Amino acid sequence: MDRLYLELLNYYHLSEDEFLKMSCPLDEIHLIEPTSIKGMNRVKSRIFESIKNNEKIIIYGDYDCDGISATSIMYRTFQILNYHVSYYIPSRYLDGYGLNVQNVEKIALAGYKLIICVDNGISQHEAIHRAKELGIDVIVIDHHEVPEVRTEAYEIIHPTVSEISEIIGSGGFMALYVSAALLGSYDDYLVTIAGLSVISDMMELKGQNRDLVRLAVNNFEKNKYLPLRLLAESPIISEKSFSMEIAPKINAIGRLMEKNEANLLVKYFTTDNDQDVYSLCDWINRINAERKEITRETVDNLQEDFSSLPGICVNIDTKEGIIGLIANRFLNLYNIPSLVFTKDVLHPEILKGSIRSKEGFNVTKAFKSLEKYLVTGGGHSFAGGLSIKANDFEEFKKEFLKLCEQYRIEESKHPSIDISLSEITMSNYELVRQFAPFGMGFEEPLFSIENIPTRGLTFISEGKHLSTPLTIQSKLLGFNMSKDEIQSASLMNVEGHFNLSSFKGAKTLEFRISKYNLHQSSAPVR
Repeated sequence: MDRLYLELLNYYHLSEDEFLKMSCPLDEIHLIEPTSIKGMNRVKSRIFESIKNNEKIIIYGDYDCDGISATSIMYRTFQILNYHVSYYIPSRYLDGYGLNVQNVEKIALAGYKLIICVDNGISQHEAIHRAKELGIDVIVIDHHEVPEVRTEAYEIIHPTVSEISEIIGSGGFMALYVSAALLGSYDDYLVTIAGLSVISDMMELKGQNRDLVRLAVNNFEKNKYLPLRLLAESPIISEKSFSMEIAPKINAIGRLMEKNEANLLVKYFTTDNDQDVYSLCDWINRINAERKEITRETVDNLQEDFSSLPGICVNIDTKEGIIGLIANRFLNLYNIPSLVFTKDVLHPEILKGSIRSKEGFNVTKAFKSLEKYLVTGGGHSFAGGLSIKANDFEEFKKEFLKLCEQYRIEESKHPSIDISLSEITMSNYELVRQFAPFGMGFEEPLFSIENIPTRGLTFISEGKHLSTPLTIQSKLLGFNMSKDEIQSASLMNVEGHFNLSSFKGAKTLEFRISKYNLHQSSAPVR
């Protein structure tokens, strides 16, 4: 049996039977029969009752990629059913997250009788109570944490409330279940959009989530859907097409646009007019380029040197939608907990913040310690969002930095598989891909290569980046690895991943270096 195959089974703690089961050919029948989901028949009946009575229906979504995907799935479903409905993507800056009382009252005035909340609603008690007072039913299709007290929603479709799975799916995935219940089957295009939502919202790639993403990648490869194909930069389709290329561009609109421009994204995914798709794609790419530039400029223009500090806590004048990106950039640059605040546009006396961290500094525990300052706060172990009173910033910063001093980020050692340069082959890349898709909870395998002689290595961009051909079809690639530094030693150890790139139709297998260390041939290998 192939050595690398056995190494990969061991890496993922899989038996051969488990691997064969998770890599077998899939079709939609591997997904749950939607009408078996608790509450689904009630949802289905209420929606068809609305259609029968010609009631006005509105889909109320969210401004991130998952919310856009979920809204697009539901809207496209009604298009297929040939029933006109409305949709609304709230503005991060004007509306905030989730259904609110003010918008419920506007919806009531416009004569709507049914609101379908997607990727929000599970915690919108006040808004849903107001809707009920005004004679409007609200169906909630959500996946966020369930509060102790349930809302007065007509019905809820949710991974745990509906007893679907302990593994939380995305808002888009929940919307797909409802879509399949209404249509009587899973639509291939909507399956693909739901797969995008699972990847974009970093859901754990196990169980139904994994099956869905596999189906989504297969459908995309087979059908080359125009809205997705135009946003994907590489002709090689994989889960990375969703996570690295498509999702960040969709998220850029909600991050930067201050009005209701994000509603155009639903049109982008659901229109049958190709010219509109091309035009909207150009706009999305422009906004995404602007998002990158603003993030880079904001970080570059900060004069402070954080290298000697235990953590970063800054209040800067920038758009709320990119503070998480800036915090992430700081984390990558300095490897310390990074918290970025900016002024709340709707409430200038409040600062909104976003934090990023790594192993060693737990965000949720930090929020507990800083609870007396928090107006709002929530998140996960290594990322979170919060708001504080602007007047409390300096005091908050002091306490936050004390915590950063006390709980330092730990340099975690990720397991890797030892290989040689000669094992960087297309056949081994294809073997690795049999274990795909990779993502949250099932990361792509990390490989290590030891004792590479530095003498024969070649570089590009005036010696700034390592790029060394191994064969006609493969090469060693390392960004920001200077020729002078590398060649100051005789041997190099590296860690990295396999990556397939394409240029003018020619495919090249790259071993992309993520980490390296240098040593002399006479020194012991570390």
